[in-house]
Amino acid sequence: MLKEKTGKDDIEVGSIRMTLFNVFGEDASPKIKKFMKVMLEKLQQGQHGGVVGLVGALAQELIRAKLQGKQEELKPAMEQEVHGVEEVYAGTTARAPHNGVLISGCQTDQTSADATTAKGLSYGALSNAIQSILADKDGKVSNKELVLRARQLLSKQGYKQQPGLYCSDRHTEVAFIC
Repeated sequence: MLKEKTGKDDIEVGSIRMTLFNVFGEDASPKIKKFMKVMLEKLQQGQHGGVVGLVGALAQELIRAKLQGKQEELKPAMEQEVHGVEEVYAGTTARAPHNGVLISGCQTDQTSADATTAKGLSYGALSNAIQSILADKDGKVSNKELVLRARQLLSKQGYKQQPGLYCSDRHTEVAFIC
């Protein structure tokens, strides 16, 4: 896709984020905007030192040359809130946010299936299972109970997918909120 958008077929690993920002601008993901903001702030501060700093200084000169006169295009990045540089770089320090709950339709090596109701309406199999469970439980079910019941129901209906619950331990027994 980047090749198509940029006309280049040699986008290097070190310039993917900058290319994504150049292509998508305001529509770039928050992580790309945060990365650009941190890089631009480092550029403005002139941070570099040692061999790594020398390479960084060369990269900063490259960024400076590419961004010359593009202040308006940089606005989406500069408006992005960054709480720390660790949230900018690849990967995360935690598997799930401390206050978030994620219910996935399946495991990473599986595919989430679609289901069609008796009325001919199509939904994701997990969405359909959740609606059934909530109707049976009068809407009162914990996150953990919801996922376990969804696994049972999907299995009974012939689906192979195993929904997952990703959250801190303190959120497993909290009521499911839809």
